Amino acid sequence: MSSAVPASSPASVQAPLERLEAGVAALVRWSESKHIRREIAQRSGCELAPSELRLLEFFDLVEPLRISVIAECLQVDISTVSLQLRQLRASRLVEAIPVEGDRRAIMIGITPKGRAAVGRVRSARRDLLRAVFAEVPDGRLEQAAELLLLVDEHMLAGLRAKLGTGAAGGTGPR
Repeated sequence: MSSAVPASSPASVQAPLERLEAGVAALVRWSESKHIRREIAQRSGCELAPSELRLLEFFDLVEPLRISVIAECLQVDISTVSLQLRQLRASRLVEAIPVEGDRRAIMIGITPKGRAAVGRVRSARRDLLRAVFAEVPDGRLEQAAELLLLVDEHMLAGLRAKLGTGAAGGTGPR
């Protein structure tokens, strides 16, 4: 008979990078759990599928881009991006921007309504994280934030390299 309590290894025998990876994995599991996603949707009023929300948050970091470039950056098929964009465009969270000199081409950019939705989602996440980390001193939270924002900067540097300089925004919430 199996126990409902997961096995864990003593933290003292794990190397710091292993502990950090375990913590990041736990945070990802927490943020991707149905309960938390549902709570964020309810608090923010943003009822997007997880993949659509990730795409909307991506647009909050970059200048308007062609769909093919978006697919390349996210390493997914153009048809996948197009499907996800349908709901975002229908909800007016992103918009198609004509490319000067090319009547067939469009770029996709986030709208003010889309930025507001991202802001509400991030606010709802912060509220839930505040409950999780209620007993943690601000200094420790700042240290954790600095470490985790290194991941964000690494990802943005890769994105800038793919797109050319200036196409991806800076780190931290907008």
